[in-house]
Amino acid sequence: MTRARAIAWMLSGLLGWAASAAAAEWHEAYRDGVNALTQGQPMRAVTLLEYAASQRPQPGRNVVTYGTNVEAQYYPYLRLAQAYLQVRDLAGARSAINRSAKWAAEPAEERRRLAAQVDELAARLEPPAALPSPPPVAAATEPSPGTALPAPVETPRAEAEGARAAHPGDVALPVPSPPLPRATAEPRTTPLAGTRQPLPAEEAPRPPADAEPAPTSCSLDIVSQPPGAAVYLDDELIGTTDPEWGRLVRSGIASGRHRIRLSMAGYGDVTEEVELSDGVSRDFRRRLAPMEAPIDRRPLIFGAVAVVLIGLTVWALRRPRAEPAASTLHPRFLDGSPTPARPTPPGFGSPGVRRDADGGEYFGDYRLLERLGRGGMASVYKAERRGEVSALKRPLPVFLDEPEFLERFQREAEIGRTLHHPNIVRILERGAVDEVPYFTMELVPGETLQAHLQHAGALDPRLAAGIVVQVAEALDYAHLKGVVHRDLKPSNVMVLEDGMAKVMDYGIARARRFEGLTLTGSFLGSPDYVAPEAIEGKGDAKSDLYSLGVVFYEALTGRRPFSADTPFGVLRKHLTEPPPPPSLVVPGLPPELERIVLRLLDKQADQRHAGAEELVNELRDFLNRAA
Repeated sequence: MTRARAIAWMLSGLLGWAASAAAAEWHEAYRDGVNALTQGQPMRAVTLLEYAASQRPQPGRNVVTYGTNVEAQYYPYLRLAQAYLQVRDLAGARSAINRSAKWAAEPAEERRRLAAQVDELAARLEPPAALPSPPPVAAATEPSPGTALPAPVETPRAEAEGARAAHPGDVALPVPSPPLPRATAEPRTTPLAGTRQPLPAEEAPRPPADAEPAPTSCSLDIVSQPPGAAVYLDDELIGTTDPEWGRLVRSGIASGRHRIRLSMAGYGDVTEEVELSDGVSRDFRRRLAPMEAPIDRRPLIFGAVAVVLIGLTVWALRRPRAEPAASTLHPRFLDGSPTPARPTPPGFGSPGVRRDADGGEYFGDYRLLERLGRGGMASVYKAERRGEVSALKRPLPVFLDEPEFLERFQREAEIGRTLHHPNIVRILERGAVDEVPYFTMELVPGETLQAHLQHAGALDPRLAAGIVVQVAEALDYAHLKGVVHRDLKPSNVMVLEDGMAKVMDYGIARARRFEGLTLTGSFLGSPDYVAPEAIEGKGDAKSDLYSLGVVFYEALTGRRPFSADTPFGVLRKHLTEPPPPPSLVVPGLPPELERIVLRLLDKQADQRHAGAEELVNELRDFLNRAA
């Protein structure tokens, strides 16, 4: 590999990762928002729909999402108005309706219907009219001696209160009582004392002695920059700031100390505690800082070291030499099975984990229910938080002092958060507890394709094609975003009970390609599925197709196309030997599938399928004919 080619390869990888990390998933946010709205979760729907509208403001029909996929009805502002109506946010609903009218691409009839609902709700929430003041009465004249004063006309209080309570549950309008004689400017003389005393204009009703004091509440006036940030009050979502003005007003908040958090995709969270006093409106104006990776030279140094190691590996593969004895190999490369359990070495403790009185283990806010698996560098747990169950992944403690590994671990979470596809395991959240990074994934009920092949053997051709076409759709989606998996194998494909397939471990495999192949012979990934050009450091999207071809071959026959006593022997066969036709292993396989597999396993990348989309079309044609 020349020096210029090595530098170009390294820069292209870094630029591809940056492009994929910046990708916005507006259509996934829109679909999740519509689902949340139908499931009675309006606050969650507001957050997701506002995010979708901020990433793609223009609504319409048959909007292209990626590849040949379209969103039949992309109406974010009408759905937003519905969500705001459900939470009784009139300002938000009117803003969504105005934005819908501005684009004039959503159904006008539905927009008018929602506007009428907003007006109806505003009328119901309007405060009751004030009690009209009685007309002024002319000043009372001085009576002559011996003339009796007219008796004042009184309205029984119970009668007035009964009029107010005529319609329970509604806001009762006050019923004015007959005007009482009043003296506004001139005092009058009472017949008892004969003294001139001013009379009060109107006596306020006195509350009962046992009545409780009226409760007091506070309000928050929140402004975010940039607009459209999700607002959490004491870890509960209360809405999003206006996408144009960045403002959100909430009242009815109890006095005391509260925690406010502003969150927005691509920006760091802002979390502060504020003290609210009775009846006081509090301003909270904050600017969110963009999330930027620290600029240092470690990635460049790491890339240069990786290039040198790959060059030495290629040189070692092409140089004739005696193969090492099988007894010197790591057990995991002999049959693909994990290394037998050994006693936990020093340093493999559990930082960040605490135990409660009942013996339950917690990692931050997550309760660890059980360990789902443990690899060479990380462990995955079944975890629960606030009633939601997910898979939590965190590094082993021994690697917490290695900055390069921690950077790769965080990159896995970042790249995984940009990939939202039904056939890719989603990354939900990332964070750190006591400086131990972690991220959570959706918990998928099923088993890996590797485990399925181990106990079931070769699959039915139609079933194998059905699994591979789903993996190809996931690759097509990721390749369009500039993300190459680079470590595709059966252990990274989950098969659900209903036959659905999901691809795992995006990002970490891409960042770690061949970094474990060192002069000591320690190889972190299996060499059984690597493309010939990837061995020489030239892998791209078509390298993923080659790996998928090996997976397809193994699913059809129950064995891999190349095997040897050592990893270097397997790599050499990938470089030099043609694969045996699958029909030699399992006679009677459909010739269409054999042709597809052998094309995927072609040594020359330009002889394979032009892209994953072409492979999807071929497999769909086969499945439709075989139905």
